[in-house]
Amino acid sequence: MLERFLALTAARPDAVALIEAESGRTTTRAGLLERARAVAREHADGSTVAVQLPNSVDFVATFLAALLRKFVVILIDRDARDAERIVEHFGAGLKPGLPPDARLIKLTSGSTGMPKGIVASEASLLADCRNICATMDIRPDDINLGAIPMSHSYGFSNLVAPLLMQGTAVVISNDYLPQSIVDLCNRYQVTVVPAVPMVFDHLVTSAKGDFATVRTFLSAGAPLPPAVSRRFRERFGKPIHTFYGCSECGGITYDRQGGSVERGTVGSAMEGVTLSVEGSRLVVRGENVSLGYLHDATTFEPFTPGCFVADDLAELRDDGEVVLTGRASELINIAGRKVNPREVEQVLLQIDGVQQAKAYGEPAGARGEVVAAAIVARPDVTRDQVREFCRARLAPHKVPRIIKLIDSIPVDDRGKVRRSALAEL
Repeated sequence: MLERFLALTAARPDAVALIEAESGRTTTRAGLLERARAVAREHADGSTVAVQLPNSVDFVATFLAALLRKFVVILIDRDARDAERIVEHFGAGLKPGLPPDARLIKLTSGSTGMPKGIVASEASLLADCRNICATMDIRPDDINLGAIPMSHSYGFSNLVAPLLMQGTAVVISNDYLPQSIVDLCNRYQVTVVPAVPMVFDHLVTSAKGDFATVRTFLSAGAPLPPAVSRRFRERFGKPIHTFYGCSECGGITYDRQGGSVERGTVGSAMEGVTLSVEGSRLVVRGENVSLGYLHDATTFEPFTPGCFVADDLAELRDDGEVVLTGRASELINIAGRKVNPREVEQVLLQIDGVQQAKAYGEPAGARGEVVAAAIVARPDVTRDQVREFCRARLAPHKVPRIIKLIDSIPVDDRGKVRRSALAEL
């Protein structure tokens, strides 16, 4: 990756690499490399370095500096409040038990306890970037809107990696406000916008004006609601392309046509990726697969080379598109019988007046769990109506025992449902 950027800089040192959205200040490739060398000189010897920064020139320069020094980088969420514990847990500054080709450690976003580290090699990062740029048609002369966090796998793979590998410039922003996104895209002639579903929803409801130069809108990080997909296309005249992946292997599928969530899919396999379904789980094969998990500073659990078995349950359609049917970790255990919450949710959403529904398991002593449902609905929808409707369409053990009628489904900043928060309602 370093060699790619050095070659790009030698060929066009004055080409713009980064644009700071608020001030308009630009950093050239040569300027970015100079800053990286300065950062490299500031760091003591070691083998790992933790990086916790907002989207910034310094974020990219620090990663480049680590490449110059051959450090392994631990990416910490810019908003994480327990960075010191994470650094201590994974042994930043020490020499953890890592494979010699380790280059980047991405952290899982576990809701309890310490996260796991996902160890990527430089080869897997390069392969993922090649897959992304080829599949999504992200070009060297494109301009990426850099509002999603670079510290997350999505932001690193779609913003930082294309910049270093092929020179795709990034407009740096830490602003999710919908009107700001429209204004920044038009001001800097942005052509590619990676965002999360919540942002697209807010753009539809709150933003004024149109996008003058954007060619491609990407959605990842959480499921994109079909209604948001449809309303965005009707409002702005362009489709949203769903990008499905995970930190363990980067990009998995992409919706080349646009609007795949309205067809019930997340698109088809990325270039360079082979998919299969084994035991209902999605299996990903390709050079983009990471090396394995780092549980703490000395405990590394390798993956089968080039193969990752996802937690996602899936079906492969005859046309190659992938349907996600749930997650193995979210299956509800009812006295040994497994219930897929998606099946319950599909029934709940058929009830007249129900707008949103999430099913999940709540502890129930010796039974293991019972099905619980959090529902956003009109005021005239009652718990008795919900139970009666479900009893007519679901096996008895799948009928929600706990029904919570709420004003809104709790989500995190990426639009993912916080299931731990549902249990606390």
